[in-house]
Amino acid sequence: MAKGHALAWKELRVGILVISSIVLLAAAIFFIGGDTGVFTPKYKVTAYFSSANGLHKGALVLLDGVTVGNVYSIKLSDQATAERSVDVVLQLNKSFHELIRANSVATIGTVGVLGDQQVELTRGTADKPTLEDGGIIQGQDAGDIKKVISNTNDVVANLGVLTTKMGTLLDNVNEGKGTVGMLLTDKGLYNRFNSVADKANDLVYDAHYGSGTAGKLINDPELYNSVKAKIDRLDNSITRVESVLAKIDRGEGTIGKFVNDPALYNKADKIVTNFGNISDRIERGEGTVGKLLSKDDTLYNDLRSTLTRVDALLKSVENGEGTVGKLMKDANLYNSLIQTSSEMQKLMYDFRQNPKKYLTINFRLF
Repeated sequence: MAKGHALAWKELRVGILVISSIVLLAAAIFFIGGDTGVFTPKYKVTAYFSSANGLHKGALVLLDGVTVGNVYSIKLSDQATAERSVDVVLQLNKSFHELIRANSVATIGTVGVLGDQQVELTRGTADKPTLEDGGIIQGQDAGDIKKVISNTNDVVANLGVLTTKMGTLLDNVNEGKGTVGMLLTDKGLYNRFNSVADKANDLVYDAHYGSGTAGKLINDPELYNSVKAKIDRLDNSITRVESVLAKIDRGEGTIGKFVNDPALYNKADKIVTNFGNISDRIERGEGTVGKLLSKDDTLYNDLRSTLTRVDALLKSVENGEGTVGKLMKDANLYNSLIQTSSEMQKLMYDFRQNPKKYLTINFRLF
């Protein structure tokens, strides 16, 4: 009886040890798994892709680089469109439910260049509803490694063709074909270049040490001094012009007053206005000048008639007609006037010598 009791106690201890180990193992799995552990609340959404691109069950699901779940299942879809050929069920942690919304995007990415595939989600915006359990996300192709390798093969092939063409080009250059080949292999061309270089060197030497125009430009200090003196004079002239302009700007001098004095401007404007008024009056035929310049022929005809009469009068005077004509033409009348003038002079002389002779008054009564 005691032996059986001891055996039962041993079995009980073994059972307790096994149960404790299972509990510790479950706790370790829970804590090690963190948010993706077995006991973490989860929900499922479906993502449709045109191709799985090597994606496998249990692959990680990332949101902005953070693990938020894993791939629950992968199967071919019964949808007719090419964009929904593959049906991928994602098992996501419930704690990220508010971040994954209707406008979130799913893509299949690669861990490293040749690593495992994973599903990458983008964060949705607050104006869109959250995805509930069983929601749908439309996946997008991000370009897989096969395409990269295919494009690399094309690049390698093109590089091979380019290498072949470069080899042919270098062979042609070595054989002296083409412009570059002739430049590199033609000794005559090299000699000509060498001759040109020698002549250029001689020209530079003559220009630096010679007596020509270039040498004088480089070495003659008098030319430099002359140019410097002209530049100094030009600088002085510019300084004076700036001084004059400054005086004009300050309103000094006649030109400064013309430029800055508003009273002078007003006077000039008034004069121009007056001239404008006079011009308008002349154009309207007002005043003497206006009548002379007007289209009315009356004044012109009167003036012409007057000139005709004056011309006739002058002709009659010239012909000796009338009193003025006789005065101009009759010599006897001229002589009589001379004689009369002479007698008047004598009379004035006698009057001055003996005025009583002419001023005596005889008064008689009976």
